[in-house]
Amino acid sequence: MVHIQENLEEFTSRGAYVVGIVAQNYQKVREFLKANPIPFPILVDQERKVARDYGVLVRLNFESVNIARPAHFILDARGIIRYIFISSRQTEFPSDQELYQVLEELKDKSE
Repeated sequence: MVHIQENLEEFTSRGAYVVGIVAQNYQKVREFLKANPIPFPILVDQERKVARDYGVLVRLNFESVNIARPAHFILDARGIIRYIFISSRQTEFPSDQELYQVLEELKDKSE
């Protein structure tokens, strides 16, 4: 999330509205956000329902237990998912260029 925070202007200039969803304990997230403010909304999925529904919850593997894999979803203005990236490990992310390209294409279609 730090990378998105550092590049937030790049995303918003392409028409993105950024929202983070974390599958963690609400109180811990709240404490973290008090100490480390983030300039976009963070939704807490404490019961991990969203993580399960979107296919990013990992019950058990070699690097994690009951954790959501990093994922990026881009939705269009009507709420239809137009891009999905679900990492296979905790340190894998899509390139900025890939995300920017999808956002630019959606922006062009909406104009």
